[in-house]
Amino acid sequence: MSEEILSEDFCDTLEELFNIGMGRAAKSLSEMVNEEVILSVPELKAMTYSDALEMYTNKTNEQVDAVEQFFDGQFSGNAFLFFTHESSQELVRRIIGDLGAGEDLNEIEQEVLKEVSNIILNACFGCMAEVLDCELQSGVPSVVTGNIAAVLGLERMKLGRNPLVLTLSMTFHLHNNSIEGQVSLLMTSESIQKLVKELERFSALYSM
Repeated sequence: MSEEILSEDFCDTLEELFNIGMGRAAKSLSEMVNEEVILSVPELKAMTYSDALEMYTNKTNEQVDAVEQFFDGQFSGNAFLFFTHESSQELVRRIIGDLGAGEDLNEIEQEVLKEVSNIILNACFGCMAEVLDCELQSGVPSVVTGNIAAVLGLERMKLGRNPLVLTLSMTFHLHNNSIEGQVSLLMTSESIQKLVKELERFSALYSM
């Protein structure tokens, strides 16, 4: 699937950029929780929206808690960081302590997730913008909860009927615990092509 949308070389380049971004984010998160946090990122995958929705749905039927952030610049789209509800509550507990279990995220928990997402996504955007020498701005984060189909619903996003998705799983390694999360960037095919042009320009500069 990835090869049809992005070449293997471009996927490898983006993986490296995300890994650098995750390293920076891990340092900031370690300061937040006052203990070492290691963020691991496996391979990046590029796929159609329908394939991504099927993949996520097969992984979990549970409610997920997500932070959504619009990004714009040389290319644009909607970025998501999401966890199962159980994982998001555990992450919040590790940061601010136990505020009591509940079915829904309270306001404080939402703000903590927004802050975590802001650190991770902005580290990724910042690294991409820095290395590719392009401008990227991110919007105000918002929390979305529900099943995968609701969280990644297209009604509120102006991305057409079947946008393309860049996705990577990540794991927060904390003391005596690991919490899995998912980063996904939803982009139109036009915006993906703009990203490809930036990657081609970058590759041409460093292949000389």
